[in-house]
Amino acid sequence: YMAAVMSRSLADISEVSKLMDECKSMKIDTLGPDVNESRRNFSVNSKNQIRFGLAAIKGMGNAAADSIIEEREKNGPYKDIFDFVQRINLNACNRRCMEALVYSGGLDSFGIRREQYFGISDKRRGEMFIDALIQYGNRYQTALNEESNSLFGSFDSIEIATPMIPEVEEWSSLARLNKERELIGIY
Repeated sequence: YMAAVMSRSLADISEVSKLMDECKSMKIDTLGPDVNESRRNFSVNSKNQIRFGLAAIKGMGNAAADSIIEEREKNGPYKDIFDFVQRINLNACNRRCMEALVYSGGLDSFGIRREQYFGISDKRRGEMFIDALIQYGNRYQTALNEESNSLFGSFDSIEIATPMIPEVEEWSSLARLNKERELIGIY
């Protein structure tokens, strides 16, 4: 019931914050967003925990949320961040959406710290890891499309180097939590 009430308040982050506080007082577990479990709106998982909806992340939008969920339902959970950018519609889930996913914790299940996405991946080009990921995903999808249009193409032959995950200084808890609160209204 509470997930439905929260979903109706999706556009009002302060109302969602109040409802999440209410859940805590009622001892209902509430979890942040996750690209491998979240639905478009707030939902209840198999452990009766409320999972934050992807479309409720500030700056995300319904089209991006729907494309992530649709791909996951069609081809299974995302294995890692590289699998994620290989498979998602990068027109619907652009850099702004990727940033929102990082800051809100929606990509935390891949085991990469949030600050690493904003570290320099390619020192030669001075490129942030998040930008290198999006470029990698675009190159991969272009190569996949070209292979599928070829008479002799084999999907096993696509080899594009994955960007390096940078080692960066860890953000303070306060900095990380403030970004999270800015996008989802809670810590």
